[in-house]
Amino acid sequence: MKILVIGGMHGNEPLGLEVVKLFKANPVKDIYVILANEVAVEKSRRFVKKDMNRAFPGNAKSRDYEEKRASELLKLCKKYELVLDFHNTHCPNNDCTFVGNYAKDFLFDVSSWLGLKRVIIADYDCINKFAPNCISIEVSLSSKLMKPPFWFKRIIELANARSIPKQRGLKKYRFVYRVTLEDRDRLQLDKKKLKAFKALSKELANVMGLQSPAYPIFIGDSYTPYYYGGLLNRIQARDGL
Repeated sequence: MKILVIGGMHGNEPLGLEVVKLFKANPVKDIYVILANEVAVEKSRRFVKKDMNRAFPGNAKSRDYEEKRASELLKLCKKYELVLDFHNTHCPNNDCTFVGNYAKDFLFDVSSWLGLKRVIIADYDCINKFAPNCISIEVSLSSKLMKPPFWFKRIIELANARSIPKQRGLKKYRFVYRVTLEDRDRLQLDKKKLKAFKALSKELANVMGLQSPAYPIFIGDSYTPYYYGGLLNRIQARDGL
């Protein structure tokens, strides 16, 4: 299987940078690596002018670095069977994967095989929305999975696997709401002790206009101080995913 490994979509998230570094130092057949936002990586910043993972599908003619780079990256993704895009969060217990609404079915199998049993469907302008072969891997900085050598070995195993077992025990969610700082202050969310993947009270979900149960993610992440977090709804088998 030909695999593209992306690090540095957000230039200050370390796991992808370290995984890319390992493969550059130890090249492996059929595994290719790239730093997505090289300028942000050099500056150790999340982005330069625009969050690259909100800039897809990009614009090849744009003068904006991140928009143009997003277009180039999306074109590159089409050359591979599987794309693995690495991310980090400061928030504990947030390990999961993201795929797009039109993701290829085998991405769910890959997530299960990697031991990441929570998969989130995203339809905002991230890479997953436009690259159906891309799975974004989200790892908390405090997680036991925050080990670049583990991912180096695991990706090689994945590239050499003759087949990927069908998914087992996955919990599927849909990203439905981005929690603003205004929401935080208006609803005093700092006092609610929200925890990742632990359902909000029905009353709070109703106040926010969301289907209950709704599940928080990335609450108070210092990588994204300009919003407070996100909310998810579970996807049941009858929903066709």
